[in-house]
Amino acid sequence: MADHELDALEERLDFIENIVFSNSEKDAFYPKCIDKLANIKEKISTATKNKKRITEIYKKSRDLHKFLDPAYTDEMTMSEEAMEEVIMAEEEYLRDQAKNLETMEELKPTLDSEHLKATPQYTEKFEALSQIQITQQDQTADLTEEARRLLATYNNIITLVSRQFVQWDETLTKMEAKKIKSKN
Repeated sequence: MADHELDALEERLDFIENIVFSNSEKDAFYPKCIDKLANIKEKISTATKNKKRITEIYKKSRDLHKFLDPAYTDEMTMSEEAMEEVIMAEEEYLRDQAKNLETMEELKPTLDSEHLKATPQYTEKFEALSQIQITQQDQTADLTEEARRLLATYNNIITLVSRQFVQWDETLTKMEAKKIKSKN
């Protein structure tokens, strides 16, 4: 592995490390990873030493990367007029992107404000509030279900009482009809 490739790997590792790890994790991870990468580089160098084919392949891999790059392919296959047409066709998109970048630059002070920098210290409070909200949502769902159950029970009772009143009304009507017939 060439030195520039190792440098590129170290840059990628730095980028990933800044995203993934906290400072204490970095302190433990970084030396181990660098040691492993150096060890791998040494093993590859030892394995490829005095092997002309592998050395040639490493040299050709740089050319291969260059040939596989879409920008290089476009440069080789497109005339300057065609490139100009592509750029002109994308003019509106490019202008929109430029406006977006300008907006981002204008908003950068807002992103760098002390209010946003202080956000990490409130993370625990936000997590606690989130837990409270989740608990309240669960309680609300339970109460809603209980209210539905009670309404269903109420509706059943009212239906049964209504049926009973209808039966009593029918019975009373029959009794009144018999009484009227018996008087006649």
